[in-house]
Amino acid sequence: MKSADKSIFLEKSSFDVDGGNLIGRNPHEISLAEIRQLEHVESPIKAIRAKCIDCSGKSAVESRKCVAINCPLWPLRMGVNPFHASSRVAKREVANFAISKNTEGTCDV
Repeated sequence: MKSADKSIFLEKSSFDVDGGNLIGRNPHEISLAEIRQLEHVESPIKAIRAKCIDCSGKSAVESRKCVAINCPLWPLRMGVNPFHASSRVAKREVANFAISKNTEGTCDV
């Protein structure tokens, strides 16, 4: 974010427990044009990748080596969704499953 006013993304909390401090506004109540001023990536998987790199000391190499396997973002840290059918891993598993189904019950003798 170069020169945008960051205060448009914050509001005074209405919760007593927050003591009147500023909290982040609900993104659904902010225009897309305003959100784009933040210059965040717009793809969820790219946002996850960026967060993982940030968490790993701003190092893509360290993100790759991450051992925080209990983190819900861990499987997505490489910028690819392994649960999505278009990922290489999923395609390979589907192909291996198809091959194993085609060879079931056959005898190599």
